[in-house]
Amino acid sequence: MEALKRIREILKEWRAKVEVLPAAGGALEDMLHPDPEEQEERAFTDESIFNTIWERAEGNERGSSLYQPTPPRARIEDHLFRYFLDGSLRSYFLGTALEHNRDTPVHYAQIGACVLWRRDDGTVQREHLEIRHLLLASKQRLSDEAWLFLEHRCQNTPVVLEDLTASDAISQIYSDADLRVRAGGKIRYKMRELEAELMQKILPKLSENCWLIADGSLMFQPILQSLVEGRKEIPPVLGVSKNFRKDPQFEWGKGHGFQRLSISKLLAKLGDKHRTAVFKASQGRVGFWYVRLRPQGEVDYPLMGVVKCEVVTPTQEPVPTDLVDRLSAALVAERNVTPHGHDRRWHAHLYPIHLAEESIRNAFYSREVVQQLMRWR
Repeated sequence: MEALKRIREILKEWRAKVEVLPAAGGALEDMLHPDPEEQEERAFTDESIFNTIWERAEGNERGSSLYQPTPPRARIEDHLFRYFLDGSLRSYFLGTALEHNRDTPVHYAQIGACVLWRRDDGTVQREHLEIRHLLLASKQRLSDEAWLFLEHRCQNTPVVLEDLTASDAISQIYSDADLRVRAGGKIRYKMRELEAELMQKILPKLSENCWLIADGSLMFQPILQSLVEGRKEIPPVLGVSKNFRKDPQFEWGKGHGFQRLSISKLLAKLGDKHRTAVFKASQGRVGFWYVRLRPQGEVDYPLMGVVKCEVVTPTQEPVPTDLVDRLSAALVAERNVTPHGHDRRWHAHLYPIHLAEESIRNAFYSREVVQQLMRWR
């Protein structure tokens, strides 16, 4: 409780310098949904039409099929994925600080990242877990005295002060939005930075037969740069996104066989336990494709039950088809057990990723604890 108590003390002292309009109950939880993940992907790349197939079959040209079967390859056959990385956050609006004719929202957030390691028998253990506590306000909306007061009080404490108006790849999406909305982007950015830090810790343990699944896109700049620098081979990290952009267009074929497909059309024809071809993104530094984990009859519409997969290609060369098939087959085998009914994204969940997220959330302070300790009066 040290971080919460420290924040409470800081805000109590701060009220001598600024006027505060407290949130109802002292702290109002921001109810975030997975949709921001799609907004993030747009921030990472401005590409919207993908027309380059980014895979190669050794010894001959790749076949002309847009879809390839990927029957599941169970862990007892090929225990390829041994590490799993996920991040999570919980954010609270504490109130509005007023100073002369300026004002800023004040937020408290818990961010976390976790890496799980899976043994040969399928059991998992926590390899790394990092939790951080953020206090957020707008530096531009406060006097130097008020901001420096917060900086000084947060030094040598578990609390990290963040300027919610400082630009970054995610929060700039919301540059024209209300500051409370921008705070959500800043918190997500800091969470992704924390994921990048944990990925760096685990990279030395990976190999061609020991891969890490990271929840979300690898095109997030701190992650992408770390996976490209100094490498001549594809790093053993697979980015898997449960939520992805719904606006890309895909071009396939030549001459009379040329097609331009929306993502809906592309995935509507993607069969159960199949993958699409690999497409090039991020100027050839990333190859991505889609894998269907669940038959369309089990889900409500064609884009459900599908995950987007990404690998980094440091040499900007296509991904070997054999590797894509191996990754996809092992991924299809990861679809069970699923937390059906406990998460709105159950149809695209990978269970070890779900367990990593639960580990983080179990380490967070509960909403009741935060609201009890964050009362301004």
